[in-house]
Amino acid sequence: MSRVARFAAALLLLAAVSEARVISYAPYTDRAAVPAVQNRLNRHFVLIEQQGSSGSGTIVSPPPAYGYYAPSQLVVYDSAGNEEPRVVFPSDGFATITSATAREEAGVLSILIQTGANFLGANPNNQLIWLFSNDGGTSWMKLDMPPATSAALTALSPDVGGPFARGRYSSTRVGTREVPFVIGTAQGVYAVSSVGTVKQIFSSFAMNNEPLLGSDREGRKFLVRTSTGIYSVDINGNQSTVTNLSAPGSIEGWIAPDGGVFLEHVQNIGQVVLFYAKDGTINPVAASWDGAPNVQPPINASWVFFAVPTADYAGAWIIRRGGGRPTQLYRFQPCNCAIATPPPDLALQWQDVSNPEVEALHPAASGNKLLIQVHRPRQSVDNLMFKDPALAIWNIGAPAPRAYDELFLSETSSKGFVHLDVDAVAGGAPFVFDSGVPPAPGGVIISPAPPSGGGSDVVQEWGVVRASLRQQLVLPGVGKTKGAFGSNWASDLILYNPADAPVDVQLLYVPNGFRPILVDPPLPSMLVKLQAHEIRLIQDVVGSLFHYDNTSGALYVTPPVGAGVNVTARTYNTAVTGTYGFTMNGIDMFTAAGPRFPLSFSGAFQGSNFRTNLMLTDASGRGTEVAAAASNPNGSSATEVVTFTGPEGGQTQINGVASLLGLSSADNGALVLRPSKGETLASLFVVDNRTNDPTFFPPDIPASVLRVIPAIGHLDGANGSKFRSDLYLFNNSASAKMLTMQAKLWDVPENPTTLQFTLLPFEARVIRDVLATAFGKTGIARLRVTSQTPTSDTSVRVTSRTYTVDADGGTYGFLMPPLNSFQSGSPGDTLEILGATLDPHFRTNLGLVDLTGFPGPRPARAKIDIIDNAGNSLDSFEVSIPSAGGMQINDIFHARGLPEAQKPVLIRVTTIEGMIGAYGAFVDNATNDPAYIAANLAAHAGG
Repeated sequence: MSRVARFAAALLLLAAVSEARVISYAPYTDRAAVPAVQNRLNRHFVLIEQQGSSGSGTIVSPPPAYGYYAPSQLVVYDSAGNEEPRVVFPSDGFATITSATAREEAGVLSILIQTGANFLGANPNNQLIWLFSNDGGTSWMKLDMPPATSAALTALSPDVGGPFARGRYSSTRVGTREVPFVIGTAQGVYAVSSVGTVKQIFSSFAMNNEPLLGSDREGRKFLVRTSTGIYSVDINGNQSTVTNLSAPGSIEGWIAPDGGVFLEHVQNIGQVVLFYAKDGTINPVAASWDGAPNVQPPINASWVFFAVPTADYAGAWIIRRGGGRPTQLYRFQPCNCAIATPPPDLALQWQDVSNPEVEALHPAASGNKLLIQVHRPRQSVDNLMFKDPALAIWNIGAPAPRAYDELFLSETSSKGFVHLDVDAVAGGAPFVFDSGVPPAPGGVIISPAPPSGGGSDVVQEWGVVRASLRQQLVLPGVGKTKGAFGSNWASDLILYNPADAPVDVQLLYVPNGFRPILVDPPLPSMLVKLQAHEIRLIQDVVGSLFHYDNTSGALYVTPPVGAGVNVTARTYNTAVTGTYGFTMNGIDMFTAAGPRFPLSFSGAFQGSNFRTNLMLTDASGRGTEVAAAASNPNGSSATEVVTFTGPEGGQTQINGVASLLGLSSADNGALVLRPSKGETLASLFVVDNRTNDPTFFPPDIPASVLRVIPAIGHLDGANGSKFRSDLYLFNNSASAKMLTMQAKLWDVPENPTTLQFTLLPFEARVIRDVLATAFGKTGIARLRVTSQTPTSDTSVRVTSRTYTVDADGGTYGFLMPPLNSFQSGSPGDTLEILGATLDPHFRTNLGLVDLTGFPGPRPARAKIDIIDNAGNSLDSFEVSIPSAGGMQINDIFHARGLPEAQKPVLIRVTTIEGMIGAYGAFVDNATNDPAYIAANLAAHAGG
């Protein structure tokens, strides 16, 4: 076994557990993107990425009447993560690209595009032309195609599954090695050879504007539609008639190995019928309605029906649902057998009376399983309703899935998988999913979470993303080490198993600077067995469990494939007066950022008496490289870009980042990181030199939709504390952006106070003591922030820090970021807060905020449950929260009379009425140092 393989094995356990979980993910790019037509099994995948506000280069206007896409770039990605993404067209700037198709075999990638680019002066009028590359986009040739009368727009119809991304109703199809592409136009059907020659293989006086309906599994035969019939045509031009019928409506199909043809016909009335044609006859197989497919009953508009080919193309998988019926999965397999009692061609596999909204089926190449994709509705902020995808692997012959892993994405109707190997995904391999063309501003789609909560590590909730059904968590910046000014740091770990069964969790600690893939023998890992619902505290985890001293590094937490755990760590310094430090939730390795996804930290540099340290954790195994730059309040960059690197599979800490970027000790500003190699988890720690208190800043979440900071304050608290909040804003674009902020005091029935202002290009602004200075208020308020930009514009970033000031002017503070979409709950949703203990030296404050836009006649209501380390209930009660306001239950454990002990607990907040956000603050009574504990959406019974 290689060293790389041994290191990978050290991060995994082979035991299989079937428990649904929340899936964290990372977008490949911060631009709106449309995938090419391509097989989902391809290692490399191709995206048409539109120019966004963070882009640069020469803008090429789209040709008249062909403005379907904004100016774009064609980008090739490696789903295996071994290569950096490549912009393959145009070589500089942007151009209109209306269609893209890709084929890969044995590492050879061929690409076909339709574009309005000038193409080295060969297309000066920016007409639509076809370009072809047989070397992965390194070189391009113009195809000898008839002039286009219309754009071959990439189809954005709902993706119901099957082998091809964006292949349904496409005017381009994937062929063979010798003839990689077939193009269908109103003039005819054309085959494109591997050397770029074009041959017309079908023509008719009755050509349809969308003639291509599908193909066989090998891409040798294609279905062509005319106004007089449907034909089977091979890549040499040989043809045969499938049927002389050509009814109006949309048709998609495929050709079986024995020559049989499947046709899914969407009728003009919106209902669907699946036909099977062979040897000159065509018969209906099944339809949207129950009963005989050739006898149409009164139509119910809520009926849903679709079919995809089996892995071998010899049959069909069929979903029938809606209209109050159970969701039903069928398999149609023509027998074509001469036996006395043949099996039924159409066989019900299962039905589910809970009516999951199945919207796509993805057969495994092995033929023995399906990935079933559903969506779930959920209320979001301001009562907007959205849907998101959830996934389950179904083994053929088993009952219907009982739980689905939740992929919290802002999905649209055009979402779908881009890269997917169902057999590999079932074992934890990554997949690539596209949330679809971004919707208009107004909200983000989320839904009730399954048993293992997560998602606080996600910083963009739409786009083409990388994820896995296998959970791999990391905690950067843990350790047992001496620090500046005589500090002594240690890290406590809290693990929570939300499942009904025990789970073995593997822990691996990698000290900073180590290259674990090169270490022989591998670094030792520890196996921790958690009982069902157990919460376990491991104090000084690096020293007590791994026996390291004077090191800091990254702690990897890996449950078995299919299982999920929740993890929180607190890293702190112990001084004579008490402790101070920070908490962080476990960060999923699949949220790491790649070279097309920049990260920003709007609160990075806080001026005099603060220092800033950066942690880079490599999630690729190839090493990390990032280009770093600072933005000042006037929008200028302090220096040229500085490059930071990190070890393969390891972590590095860069201390004193400000001086490395040319900032003075008094400068404020934002930090922008642009990964150029590997996949990077970046964490920032801002330390007050007077108190040595660190604040952990994760990457900013864009304010491309409404964001809510649950608490900003200007008030005096317990034990002489004086809490204030600073707000950090950053515009990471070359255009000015308008921002709207609304502050609403928690406990006052007032309308919000609104401020509007403009952020200059690349401006990094800090508003000190924001509640008092910007809004003229004291107390605690909720802050809503929106930018006047489309959802796909990720330019504006915002975060805050709340702190108490001591007698010497030093601060003890904690992060108070905007809630992302995993951190609010509508009625029936549960939020979980992990990270507090019953230790009498600490107090835990619970913050609850109603996220409704304006005060209403009824308060929000929530049920609070406090769960002990064995999973038992210690306390349960209900509270009312002021409408559009908030409340804080101070020192909640003592206030509720709970026993004092050094044991961890879990706080659950279940929304009864309203839309509620929550957080915890774990405060050292001696130093008044608060540590922010993030909430995550958590379990609904049964997943």
